[in-house]
Amino acid sequence: MLIFIAAPWLVFAENATLYLKPASGIISAGGTIDLGLYLNTGGNNVNAVKAEIKFPPDKLQVTYPAIYDDSIVSLWVTPPTFSNSEGVIIFQGGMPSPGINTDEGIIGMVRLRAINVGQAAVSIKDSSAVFLADGRGTDILGGKSGAIFFIKLPPPAGPKVIAVNQPDPNRWYQENSTEFVWEMPNGATAVSYVLDNEPLTLPDNISESAKTSVLYRDLSSGTHYFHIRVLNSEGVWGSASHLVVSIDTEPPADFPIQVSPAPKTATRKPVISFSTSDRHSGISRYVLRIIRTSQENAVEASGAQPFFIEVNSPFVLPELDFGKYNLVMRTYDLAGNYREVQQKLVISQAFFRDFGPEGINFRANLILPWWALYLILGGAVFLALYCAHFAYKQHREVERKLKVGILNLVEHQVSQRLRLLQKKRDEFEER
Repeated sequence: MLIFIAAPWLVFAENATLYLKPASGIISAGGTIDLGLYLNTGGNNVNAVKAEIKFPPDKLQVTYPAIYDDSIVSLWVTPPTFSNSEGVIIFQGGMPSPGINTDEGIIGMVRLRAINVGQAAVSIKDSSAVFLADGRGTDILGGKSGAIFFIKLPPPAGPKVIAVNQPDPNRWYQENSTEFVWEMPNGATAVSYVLDNEPLTLPDNISESAKTSVLYRDLSSGTHYFHIRVLNSEGVWGSASHLVVSIDTEPPADFPIQVSPAPKTATRKPVISFSTSDRHSGISRYVLRIIRTSQENAVEASGAQPFFIEVNSPFVLPELDFGKYNLVMRTYDLAGNYREVQQKLVISQAFFRDFGPEGINFRANLILPWWALYLILGGAVFLALYCAHFAYKQHREVERKLKVGILNLVEHQVSQRLRLLQKKRDEFEER
């Protein structure tokens, strides 16, 4: 029988979790919400925690971080801090030995004010950590759960108003001219209104008469707010109504289509990657059309798409016949504007199509069996060795002949010089 003994510091039930409560909600612009940071230790004893919370500073602002008396953190490394310019909240502290074990321990709470309409996602950053009380500071943070809030304008407190060309305040529109129309309440004698980029502006006390509509032309892309209030028969200005209009007349940014392994490839199912951004409304979707541009079998080509299909990056293209193609991609923003880009693609036949248990399949559908390949390789090796041996022998023979030839040449030159010397000597003696 085997007995396993584990050190206590190696045993823990599961990873800890940091999460935010409430996880979602609807906030009126100008309103506040209390957001709590909680810890589930997963059945373990922990003695320290560091949590960094990220929020969109253009949508939310911290009024103050409130530490509750029943917070599980009793030893703060530094008081909770926040930055409304960077959109960051930091909690960092510990608990005395032996630590704490809880499934819903509150670390702290912050009060957030909604300053703009739209969607606001609050997340716990990856730099956060939960430390096990094991004397080693083991980080056991395994899960993080954020929150998402939808910020809307408060209900109308003044006259009911609509935007004729942009009736849904939650949508983006391409139309950049709009007419605002409202009903004059009973007893109202005048209105005051203004269009700007702030969600809760209060119109001034200057009368615009008793008109019931106003037209704005050539509005810039972005979010605009219309504010209006009325003057009653007693000469008192009432509360304001606010209406949002979102306009986007610009297409998404230009972008390339990346083809893997390459725009010219033998792979019949290449992978494409793509990504872009939109300055105002954001990206809605990507659609793709595959057009066969080579002449042969252009209509019947396998994988060609006569219409656009919606895709996500990365996308594996359908199996394509050999030939030339044009990849046409459009990306739409939330207002319906689109950007179209194109990428040439060539699917060429490789000399080798594939390798299988039967052998090598060539592009002409000729299969070379493995035994034949081994025989060819063996013959090639034998021929190479024979050629090398023959070349070596020839090289040695040439060296030998060269060596003999040089010696004969030297001997011949020496004998010639000796004969010439003897001849000169004989001539001298005759004199």
